[in-house]
Amino acid sequence: NLSFVRSFSPALHFVDGFKSARPWIPQRGKKVWDTGAALTLDENGWVTAWPDATEPVTTEISTLLFDNIQGNYPGGQYLVLYEGEGTLTYSRDASKNVSASAPGRDVINVTPSSQGILLSITAINPENYIKNIRVIPAETETTYTTEIFNPLYLEKIAPFSTLRFMDWGKTNDSPQVNWSDRPTPETATWMRKGVPVEIMVELANTTQSNPWFTLPHQATDDYVRNFATYVRDNLAPDLTVYVEYSNEVWNSIFDQYRWVRDQANAEWPNSSLDEYTKIMDWYSRRTTEVTRIWDEVFGADKDRVIGVMAGRSANVGTLTRTLSYAWAENPLTHAEYGIDALAIAPYFGNYLGNSNYESQLLSWMQQPDGSLNIDSGLDTLFTELNEGGQLVGSNQTGVLKTIRTQIQNHKNLAEAEGLDWLAYEGGQSLVSTARNPNPAVVNLFSAANRDPRMGELYDQYLHLWNEMGGGLMIHYNDINPNSKSGSWGSLEFVNQTGAPKYDALVNFIGAAQASGF
Repeated sequence: NLSFVRSFSPALHFVDGFKSARPWIPQRGKKVWDTGAALTLDENGWVTAWPDATEPVTTEISTLLFDNIQGNYPGGQYLVLYEGEGTLTYSRDASKNVSASAPGRDVINVTPSSQGILLSITAINPENYIKNIRVIPAETETTYTTEIFNPLYLEKIAPFSTLRFMDWGKTNDSPQVNWSDRPTPETATWMRKGVPVEIMVELANTTQSNPWFTLPHQATDDYVRNFATYVRDNLAPDLTVYVEYSNEVWNSIFDQYRWVRDQANAEWPNSSLDEYTKIMDWYSRRTTEVTRIWDEVFGADKDRVIGVMAGRSANVGTLTRTLSYAWAENPLTHAEYGIDALAIAPYFGNYLGNSNYESQLLSWMQQPDGSLNIDSGLDTLFTELNEGGQLVGSNQTGVLKTIRTQIQNHKNLAEAEGLDWLAYEGGQSLVSTARNPNPAVVNLFSAANRDPRMGELYDQYLHLWNEMGGGLMIHYNDINPNSKSGSWGSLEFVNQTGAPKYDALVNFIGAAQASGF
């Protein structure tokens, strides 16, 4: 799973840093970070005119690049290329080399820090406004249009056969409905709307990796058909395509759950079924509509398309229901519906984040003098993960035993239905559910993800999945810093040479390939 494209993404996906820049922020110097002024933007997100004078008055319109990644991006000389007329200024990590700059081509010197680069527009010619801004390392000036991905990022994702674009496409809570709502390669920054399909396909072709697409929950049939047509016409012909309708529609934290709930209630207002079952039925039907469109578009090559029905790992009943097609009077076969595989997300360790256990986690770190020691907490934490028995009120006997049961249940279902079984996400999920988690607990979970014992647990986890006959597993996710929101990245920064989770994943892949798996 590829992590979000954001100004503060440590993956540094693209050579052109502006593609990850924040949306424009109207400011008044250092006094007012956001004046709240309404900005006039063109169809690609470029500022076309200065906002009307309001209080506080806007004196610059700014964006941020490479912020909050602790300076983990290359320094040196960058070029800021742009079209149009106006004035750009640079601060924080960047300063302009005035003598080397010319209209449309500014030269900036960059010294990386956690502040990033603040790029500001201070004057605009509305008849020829500034647009098509690119921020590139100077040495890439002749290649950045054809080699758009950061070579170091390509190196880090090279071992993996399949890339799931859920976060790149900002699938969760997506407002996209019509094909015209989507981002394009010309969109100023891909942080707000997500990365366009053209760039997803380009990455798949560049890395020779199979793409896994998750379509927005409100996407029209026309949207789905256009998306599928572009992939058919542009993806390398030897690559397989995985297609999934939205992401975790069963999960009530997302807008897609609420939207599908409303559709189901409107369609079956007098149904005696409980609400969750109606939601799953509507999701099941829409999934088959999406997968059948893809099969229709690919025609004779539809075997390249793997239609995925995804479910909840902890409840096999979710997929049992969706794969029964109970919404249909005379259900078709899986093949006729374009469904080739079921998929789950067999995470482990999430129960430790239950806020009810926070005091016990703190006690694991408590020292006689009242201080907290993360190392002693880690010893108990890994005993709990491996064996259980450390938490009062928990019946866990080790996370792999719990995962084995979930996997077995879905394996049985897949075999009964004649489907492949996959993992759309997977890995550890140590994250606190508390609204304001104790920093010591956040630090404990972060340290656990950096501990060699996590790599050892990953190796056991992957072997378990493999030995039970599991198919493709898509780890969540590639590169992301640890925080109170979780320690999801296999790496924390793209310039890391290795880390326990990443090394375990890559070593497992290497061993599997060497054995002919």
